[in-house]
Amino acid sequence: MIRKLVDYIPDSEPAGPMMVLEAFTDTLWDVRRMRALSMREIKWIMKGVLLGVWTVHMRGLVYTDLKMENIVLGGFDPDQPNENVKDVIVRLADCGGIRKPSTEKITALTYRSPEVHFNKPWDQSTDVWSWGIILAQLLQAQVGFHAPGIYDTLNPLPQLVPKTAVEKEHALRDQLAIDFDLSSVPFYADCREELPPPQPEQAYMWANTMVEKGVAAEDVQFLVEVLHPDPRARITVREILEGGYLG
Repeated sequence: MIRKLVDYIPDSEPAGPMMVLEAFTDTLWDVRRMRALSMREIKWIMKGVLLGVWTVHMRGLVYTDLKMENIVLGGFDPDQPNENVKDVIVRLADCGGIRKPSTEKITALTYRSPEVHFNKPWDQSTDVWSWGIILAQLLQAQVGFHAPGIYDTLNPLPQLVPKTAVEKEHALRDQLAIDFDLSSVPFYADCREELPPPQPEQAYMWANTMVEKGVAAEDVQFLVEVLHPDPRARITVREILEGGYLG
């Protein structure tokens, strides 16, 4: 759900204007670095995130900035899996990016959908992509806790690391286009000049690698559905909630 407003200090007060929100000590990014999460914890947390996103979508709006740093948690045990996952409180924070569907650039690079990268129209489905990237990273952390998650880093050789923000954006965009074989997706037919040379043999290697490293095949198959490169064919928040994967 959404982080609650508990008080408001008007601008007539010395400290105002200021919103007072629910207090939380940890973000999902903090928790990710504490320990690997159990599947029960992952599904509970990701369901809570999705319910918050659904609250935004029901109003015809898009959250646009879904990332681990914007998910706050309470009641998380940093030392061992929570015996009762329902003790973990999940909230979406930082609602300043919520807006109507558009074509402008949104979302942190790691979590940015292909339609945003290639300046296509985007809507609520872009949030589903970001949600899927977060889920992928949590699953990856189960089998490789100290390794970076998908799209967290690119080109491990120092001489190949992008030097500027624009270079980093283009490197990630190109890698994503290869990973999901965007050159074969009709939705991106008008983006041919921006797409890197096709490498169909590399398509969905990220999924194969996850399975090889120990992520359950059913979890990876679910990710493939969530991370559909064509936003028109991507599974919706409602379909995820009603599909049973999250319990």
